[in-house]
Amino acid sequence: MPSVHPINTALMQFDIKLDSNIVLDTKSQIVNDSRHTQAGDVFCAVIGSQSDGRQFISQALTHNVALIIAECESEAEHGLFEPLITANGTSILKINFYQFNEHLFNFASQFYNNPQNKLQLIGITGTNGKTSISQLTAKLLTSVNKLCAVIGTNGAGVVDSLTEIENTTPGATELMAWLHKFSEQQVSHVAMEVSSHALAQKRVKAELFNISVFSNLSRDHLDYHGTMENYAKTKYQIFSLQADQIAIINGDDQQAKNWLNNWPTVQPVIIYGRSEVISQYQAYVQACDISHSKQGAHFTLKTHLGDIAINSPLLGDFNIDNLLAAIAVLLANSISLKDISAAVSTLMPITGRMEAYYQDNFPTTVVDYAHTPDALKNALQACRQHCQGQLWVVFGCGGDRDKGKRPLMGEIAQHWADHVVITNDNPRTEMPKNIVKDILAGCDKTDFITVELERQQAVKQTIQLAKPDDVVLLAGKGHENYIVMGKEKVAYDERAIVKQIYMSETVL
Repeated sequence: MPSVHPINTALMQFDIKLDSNIVLDTKSQIVNDSRHTQAGDVFCAVIGSQSDGRQFISQALTHNVALIIAECESEAEHGLFEPLITANGTSILKINFYQFNEHLFNFASQFYNNPQNKLQLIGITGTNGKTSISQLTAKLLTSVNKLCAVIGTNGAGVVDSLTEIENTTPGATELMAWLHKFSEQQVSHVAMEVSSHALAQKRVKAELFNISVFSNLSRDHLDYHGTMENYAKTKYQIFSLQADQIAIINGDDQQAKNWLNNWPTVQPVIIYGRSEVISQYQAYVQACDISHSKQGAHFTLKTHLGDIAINSPLLGDFNIDNLLAAIAVLLANSISLKDISAAVSTLMPITGRMEAYYQDNFPTTVVDYAHTPDALKNALQACRQHCQGQLWVVFGCGGDRDKGKRPLMGEIAQHWADHVVITNDNPRTEMPKNIVKDILAGCDKTDFITVELERQQAVKQTIQLAKPDDVVLLAGKGHENYIVMGKEKVAYDERAIVKQIYMSETVL
């Protein structure tokens, strides 16, 4: 039998007075994308920055929703009702809600009985490393019996069973639905990627997070933020600057150093990094005596609580940074250094993040998501640390995005790699040859640069040309299983292509 739903309390807290309780099925959800509504759901028609949800009320009615809450443009209309008829002939209400978009997060929270209060939420932001840090954190916490889910680029769910989501950081209604689901699954922790877009658009607020992590800041998304200063200010919004949130910060990053010069004493902070100055902080996590092998990285972990040896199967110094951030989260959860060291030794590479493939008579091939100048440089430096022969890189730049980073990535590729292959990477509606031209503008020597726009062919040819002692970095696609050509997603799974090549007796 249907039961009275907490939506009644939620509406009353926003001064919407009901003549009688609204009755919803216990499985009803609130949704602000009409395409995803199902029978019995509540459709939230908000006025967004790109579209007006009220235009899609008719579509929601065809899906037989149980209630519509629509943003209105004047305070006088707030709380007014209007009857509507769904496709199956049911009479439902449309309720006006003034400034609904601004209050959607709190409304969604109350609708789902504040699921965030039952979880420890770990927000992770920065230009690079968000996905790796979130998944490393989830894997390590789960291995020490603290079940941790993730929300981010690779999807949402417990770390080994993710469901694809549209945005790295979901909007309020989708986010609260996931947190509600996690709270019912006995999940205790959630490691969540927080994009700069989500912070700028107020999809999440600092107060949501018990722990906030900042990895680094380098050029990206300037087509949206305009300047690096604006970009940095947006990232800083993940910190509450209050005593009830722990901040975890990369002390080797220049932007972080600037923030730490004036850090509020009320908020506890753990600093992580590889430089000598890290140990000068009151609470810190530092990697020392680092060595690299084909099997991964080895280092001494020094902390304010003591030292221990770490054997990590992950490649490259920047993955040590990602691991240090995750370790800091575990220390904030009072996990012992002994348990941390044991947990790290069992880690597997993150899907599409410096994911290495080995096969006799083949080069080592590394698939990575690097698609910014800093990420590409880090990935190439990491590959060089594990390369006995020559280093090859296959990469491109996305269309309809920040054009300024293209020559920077070209310059980085030619500097750090012995052979460069420029190819497609989500050209979208731009002409691929124009993207290539922008990349080549940063290159002053082209003897070892090849252009092959058909990406699968570029990958196969490069692996065929490289020698067994060489390393081939395939940068930009990582976990993605598509290429965006025009406005269509074309199936393309780089990891599967490499596996297919390696399973063959000869390169195709």
